[in-house]
Amino acid sequence: MGHVTFTNLKCFTRNSTIAKFQHCQIKAVNRTHKYIAVRINNYTKNLYNFTLNIKSLRFDNGYKPFFFDVTFDACKYLKDPKHAIVNMFFKSLRTSSNLNHSCPYNHDIIVDKLWTGNLEDDFLKYLPIPIGEYNLIFTLFIHNYELFSIHVFMHLSK
Repeated sequence: MGHVTFTNLKCFTRNSTIAKFQHCQIKAVNRTHKYIAVRINNYTKNLYNFTLNIKSLRFDNGYKPFFFDVTFDACKYLKDPKHAIVNMFFKSLRTSSNLNHSCPYNHDIIVDKLWTGNLEDDFLKYLPIPIGEYNLIFTLFIHNYELFSIHVFMHLSK
């Protein structure tokens, strides 16, 4: 099993009248472990019918697609979670976020203290992923319109 280190976090919103990042940051727990804290202000107060894309990229003379690129109806998934790859991510997110119920979402979206250990325990012990630099991109769409994206850059070591 590898060790994950968050190296950078970038958050982009396409329409700040619908959603805006209150904060998007990496915080250090100690020298080896960091966690992610993200808060998205949801101004629609009735977020339903949204699609999520999760894409992994690996650095090899530039970031290139690696392993998976999954797009799914998030409301349908939250109601009936039956997707192996997505289940691994949401297992990590479940304890550190308020993404724990079906649609509609009428409140802010919060991910607080998503620790590197969560990914190591819930994701990496099941998948043999090679050492290297990675970028996980989470993009949320409402009615096929890209609302925001979160880019999580990380380093995987032994």
